[in-house]
Amino acid sequence: MLKRILIFVALLAASAVPAAEKRPPIGTNLNGLSYWSTELPFQDVFKTSSAWVSGSHEWDDKRQLDLDEHGWVRSLKPGQVANMVFFSDTTKFSGSLARRYVVQHEGTGNLEYAELARLVKHGDHHDLIEVERGSGNATITLTATNPKDYLRNIRITPEGSRVSPDEIFNPVFLERLKGYQALRFGIWMLGESAEDLTTWSPRWQDRPKLQDARWTRNGAPIEIMVAIANRVRADPWFSLPHEADDEYMREFAELVARSLDPKLKVYLEYSNEVWNDTYAGTAYARKQGLALGLSKDPNEALLRFYAKRSVEMFSIWEKALGKERLVRLLSFQSDGMPEFSDEIALSFGDTRDHVDAVAIGPYFGTDLAADAAGVAHTRKMNLDELMRELERSSLPKARAQMLAHAAVARKYRLPMIAYEGGQHLWNMSGQEDPGLNALFYKANRDPRMGALYSRYLKDWTEAGGGLFMHELDCGSFPDAGNWGALEHITQPRNEAPKFDAIQRFIEGR
Repeated sequence: MLKRILIFVALLAASAVPAAEKRPPIGTNLNGLSYWSTELPFQDVFKTSSAWVSGSHEWDDKRQLDLDEHGWVRSLKPGQVANMVFFSDTTKFSGSLARRYVVQHEGTGNLEYAELARLVKHGDHHDLIEVERGSGNATITLTATNPKDYLRNIRITPEGSRVSPDEIFNPVFLERLKGYQALRFGIWMLGESAEDLTTWSPRWQDRPKLQDARWTRNGAPIEIMVAIANRVRADPWFSLPHEADDEYMREFAELVARSLDPKLKVYLEYSNEVWNDTYAGTAYARKQGLALGLSKDPNEALLRFYAKRSVEMFSIWEKALGKERLVRLLSFQSDGMPEFSDEIALSFGDTRDHVDAVAIGPYFGTDLAADAAGVAHTRKMNLDELMRELERSSLPKARAQMLAHAAVARKYRLPMIAYEGGQHLWNMSGQEDPGLNALFYKANRDPRMGALYSRYLKDWTEAGGGLFMHELDCGSFPDAGNWGALEHITQPRNEAPKFDAIQRFIEGR
């Protein structure tokens, strides 16, 4: 009898472990689709190439190009060529790039290669090229095309690849995403810096298509985002553009409902960082909130419109997927005042009844170069001093922010998750400072950064945080934040302290 009681007490104690002590899952934000990104998500690297640029005796002569609906050049004016870049600064890709690539195409025309790209062998509708290591660009120039059968459907794939020609994704990219529970497609949908896609249209018929020449012009096709979520069995996180109308939202939701693995759920948010005046969505939300008379205070009007439009979007998606497959999110500034931003949005109308979680971006190290004063203070540090500052000051500040937002989330009986997070060693002062950038770069490569990440994730867990989305999976930005857990997609784990710490956390070590 006593033995049974002891077993019962042990089981009861185990079930009573506070949720904060259970490790939350980790996801990742994906890097932007671009010719300088070291993420290399696709087998066909033309999909991440630059836009065509009209040229003549100069690279960009500012003339308009005759493009078809998918971005292929239909014709050239006398003396006109079309230029593009498919890789930039190949030194930062390290061993991730192939030495040679096969360029295939349909139609009739002529392609020439320059700078870091060199023609090795010309064939019928295909060329073999070599890509050199260097700080410049690998370029292609379309010098001629037949308007009746214009050169199109260009593909650039590694020579000798054993991957099926039908394979969309780079197998190494897929492998490095294993272990992440969710993938946030914010930059894939909204641009290199959120919501900067100048060609994006709120009309459904203008959405990114699978047939588009490249997926850097107006974002990744929905089908591609769903396909990668299905392949790596990770929940997709969609951030719908601020100008998307109801039809766009409805068609988007119905396409996802038809094609997403039914075992996966969708994390859903309206726009990205609507509180952040860096992005166009903020001015839009503020203007709409004031016009609708939601408040006379601009910031309150902004937050109330954000809540209102988010709830409208959630309602549309609920009809397509059902509430049980959605995680409906409101995202807030981590270092702001949760009693102002979080509460204004959550307390507006019946917003709380339609929200499943609040999300924040609990970065650490933000204050070290947020302004001129921070830069002046940090510039005096050596690497050891910087690492101590991160440990003794930056991490505690981030923990305090986590706890403050967690308190508001608990008040509304909602979980708290992170839409972004990690180190934030980035010079935001607007002053160029190569020495400071070099210091931050060293810090991100230092093994001690892995230890800081481990403590940081432990703090997140103890604060009651749920799903944590790291910023980013892969990317090399020595002068702009060093966001990637990996610098390049084939970087060994033992050379990537942030990635290693994340993986150890996922593995329970």
